[in-house]
Amino acid sequence: MNFKRVLLQTSVKILLVTLDLFFCAVLFAQRDTINVNNAWQFVVDKKAEGFNERWFATTLPNASVVRLPHTWNVEEEVQNHYGWGWYQRKIFVPKNWRNKNVVMEFDAVNHTSFIYVNGNKVAENTGDGFNKFYVNLNDKINYGKDNILTVAVNNDYGKNKVPFGSSFDWPNDGGIIRPAKLIISDKPSAAYIHATPVLNIANNEGQLKIKLGFGAESPLELNVVITEENQHTKDIVFNKTMTPQWKSGEAFVGFSLANLHPWHFDFPNLYRIDVTVLKNKKAVDKISTNVGFREVKFVNGQTFLNGERVKLMGVEWTAGSNPDYGFAEPDSIIVAMGKLMKNVNCIFSRQHFQQGDVFYDFCDRNGILVQQEVPLWGHETSANDTVRNIAMRQLETMVNNLYNHPSIFSWGVGNELRARDGDMKRLIADLLKRSRELDPSRNTAYVSNTLTQGFYNNPKFVPDAAADGDYLMMNEYGGSWWNIPVAKIGMYLDSVHASYPGKPFFISEFGLCEPNFKGGDERRVEDLIYHMSLYESKPYVEGAIYFDLTDYRTHYPGTTENNKYRRRVHGVYDMYGNPKPSMKVLRELSSPVEVQTVNQWKNGKLSVLIFGSVGLPQHTVKGYKMYVSDKEENYLSTKAYAVPDLKPGEKTYVEADDLYKGKGIVTVVRPNGYVVSQKSFYWSEKDQ
Repeated sequence: MNFKRVLLQTSVKILLVTLDLFFCAVLFAQRDTINVNNAWQFVVDKKAEGFNERWFATTLPNASVVRLPHTWNVEEEVQNHYGWGWYQRKIFVPKNWRNKNVVMEFDAVNHTSFIYVNGNKVAENTGDGFNKFYVNLNDKINYGKDNILTVAVNNDYGKNKVPFGSSFDWPNDGGIIRPAKLIISDKPSAAYIHATPVLNIANNEGQLKIKLGFGAESPLELNVVITEENQHTKDIVFNKTMTPQWKSGEAFVGFSLANLHPWHFDFPNLYRIDVTVLKNKKAVDKISTNVGFREVKFVNGQTFLNGERVKLMGVEWTAGSNPDYGFAEPDSIIVAMGKLMKNVNCIFSRQHFQQGDVFYDFCDRNGILVQQEVPLWGHETSANDTVRNIAMRQLETMVNNLYNHPSIFSWGVGNELRARDGDMKRLIADLLKRSRELDPSRNTAYVSNTLTQGFYNNPKFVPDAAADGDYLMMNEYGGSWWNIPVAKIGMYLDSVHASYPGKPFFISEFGLCEPNFKGGDERRVEDLIYHMSLYESKPYVEGAIYFDLTDYRTHYPGTTENNKYRRRVHGVYDMYGNPKPSMKVLRELSSPVEVQTVNQWKNGKLSVLIFGSVGLPQHTVKGYKMYVSDKEENYLSTKAYAVPDLKPGEKTYVEADDLYKGKGIVTVVRPNGYVVSQKSFYWSEKDQ
């Protein structure tokens, strides 16, 4: 018997069956998504000759085969190429797609792209390298044939983009940096779904308003099914077919729900929404999303989550930091970075530029509140009409794409701009106003490093653009980037608070950046301890975000390398996610509990004293567990002890078995499994 021939025949049969199943699915399902990440031809256009030579209408010359996501700026030969790159792929379109809605989804292309089908330009996305966008292919494709999709991508330092020119401090990786897919549905189909959940904290009831964008009104019904998504039960809590109301091509339905489980960073309860679009009783489309019911409010300068007084603490991660991947990070790396964030007790973060759905889905499911920003950064940024138009379009796209994520705490409209100059103040104010129009359910802010001109060098106070935000976000770098004595940082914070009374006040960045400031991780630890103790001494500081999670790649000058390893040494982990000693310091300082003492108090038993944190963060501890082990890594193999509910400042004694003669390593864990504190209570006899 020829085993190779048998194996080949079997493989062919499997392939044919798979194809049959695929085309059957396309024929009968209301909506299908097909990943198109493999088998892309790619070439760098070093001489910018592709347009003149009409590469969009022919086979790419000397192309290599790549897989999405992809960036050329991590490849040694072209790591410093900032210009055009070209991608091309064949896509077979079945005949039965002729009467369907066919849309191409690009999760991100950095920063400008022209899209061609069979040599014809069908779309362009200018100056927006991080937002997801869609290209409708109806009547632009050949049915029953192969179609040639070509994407020309530019990552130069032009002025027709946001971020503006070279005014940003992260990598400048060009390419189709996130996955792409085809979406096929019957007609009419929904372009998007926006779900607005409103929680009544008094009785855990809620209102849910759902909006579907169609572009034009049509006689439809909507079957809406709401299911507990990531909870212990998977109950269907709502199932009803409804006739929507219409306004400007959008279909609306709304209803009430009872006995809800609210979303909280320790209990990130999600609900899945499935909406089937019915025309003449026939299903023509199905669109789904997840939501969480939560309430975030500011009252008298204080922060409340679901009615509970809280203070927030966290860390920012700068995407693209791993030099093996750059911006073309696979899902596994993004999830790994999210876990590192949770490993240092992150419940509050911000993103300078928009991420893909994988990141926000992680935050939804693991409990991280995010301020998501338009990537306007730096004093070099212009406020001209071009930048204004691109920034407004980015804001609108960002809100539209991310609207349903419960992890989105607020919208940010820029970072460290010329926030006292008239033209920039007008742009910031207009972006803040527009974000409120787009999403009245969320807060909005601008991140400033000029909230006051300095009480000791300019007594004339000029309000900063950040004053128009719903709360204050201030980057604080006393002792490093700020040229003021460390002893005056506290007075500086006081002056900011006095200048904007009643505004909730958050520290949006702090940390130590090498190689700009020498001293290594030892100095980073000292800087971290000092600043955290300072913030915790100020009752008006509502939260803080440490910058940064990892050392991160950047194009920005002033670093030591001139290649893909150019970086800010700014993290508590290195570029690959390996922890530094400062990682554990940040974790303990960001813990919602303080483990203070371990004592032998009766035969065979330990008494462990635990406080609820009164610093940063500050919230009720509920559903936490404690372990006592002989090693850090094996705590899960030991007995779990329930930690009683603790409010900030409250204390409790947890009784545990004394297995190590009055010693041990105490580990406290969140309800979702992340370590919040791990302290060793081992000592040698000479320490007695």
